[in-house]
Amino acid sequence: MSKYQIECISLCKKYTRNKQIVNAVDNINLCISTNEIVIIKGRSGAGKSTLLNLMCGLIKPTQGKVMIENNSINEVSNHVLSRLLLNQVGIIFQSFNLLPTYSVFENIEIGIIPKRLKQRIDKENIISLLERFNLKDNIYSLPSELSVGQQQKVAIIRTLVKEPSIIFADEPTGSVDDETAGEILESLLNLQRDKQVTLVLATHGNIIEQYADNVFTIENGRIKN
Repeated sequence: MSKYQIECISLCKKYTRNKQIVNAVDNINLCISTNEIVIIKGRSGAGKSTLLNLMCGLIKPTQGKVMIENNSINEVSNHVLSRLLLNQVGIIFQSFNLLPTYSVFENIEIGIIPKRLKQRIDKENIISLLERFNLKDNIYSLPSELSVGQQQKVAIIRTLVKEPSIIFADEPTGSVDDETAGEILESLLNLQRDKQVTLVLATHGNIIEQYADNVFTIENGRIKN
């Protein structure tokens, strides 16, 4: 039994682009402990998003494997992987993926309906998170009526309301101004502390490095020593 919550073991992902093989992720090994804050940093195109997508099971590696809580997520059935993503893993994407005809509340609610099929949706929990992100007054607004920063906050709340034990965030502040970025990061850090979750953030900047337990720099698909 591994003492780590997440492990990448000899992880590789190759693509073919213009008849050339691209090593998007090239033999990466890293370990993340429970409740850690980990930053994966690097320039655009360095392989950060590919690595995050591999770590949360959205794409399959060319070689190597990812272990989450001693389960090889590349070898389990789609059913088991779906349960893992629903119950334990939260993903904050670069794109917000909000449904344009649904209100803020409905966009958040739809993220937990599969998990609460036989239970009552906890509306108070959703409202509490909206308050934390200063969005309570926008509960019935449509995405088109929100700023870019507010849309990102809704996407983050939709992930947090699932109460995952691991959160992967791909450039969570990449589309917002500095003030909004600070609010988002402060909220994520507070929730990480309060809920004791593992937080893995990918960024091309230098966000909250002073709060991170580990910082990995990726360049040309490899982790720099």
